[in-house]
Amino acid sequence: MLVSAATVWCAALAALSPSSRSALAPPRALVVLAEGAPRTVEVCRSKHCTKRGSAKTLELLQSLAPPGVEVIVADCSDTEHGCFDECTMGPNVRIDGRIINGVKKPADCAALLNVDTPAELG
Repeated sequence: MLVSAATVWCAALAALSPSSRSALAPPRALVVLAEGAPRTVEVCRSKHCTKRGSAKTLELLQSLAPPGVEVIVADCSDTEHGCFDECTMGPNVRIDGRIINGVKKPADCAALLNVDTPAELG
């Protein structure tokens, strides 16, 4: 399923003019899942992301994570503000160095992990 979605995205992108292409970002699932399921998923738990629901995001990701995928609270001690510095768009998740914003819904969490959303969470 991911390969066909990526193929469709690439074909659609190729049909656009170069100036239009630069204004578009790939769908977040394709950014994260292009290489398969991530090994470590970090969830920002700064005060701003926490206000926006990162505790629930962390819980959802941990419950949905397949074997071999670790979901952890991000260590942002090396950053100026102790977070991913994208507070207004939280809750934020980092996978393989990329920050994904607004991860709240069960479907968002499932898509990032390349798993199906359980019916009871749907």
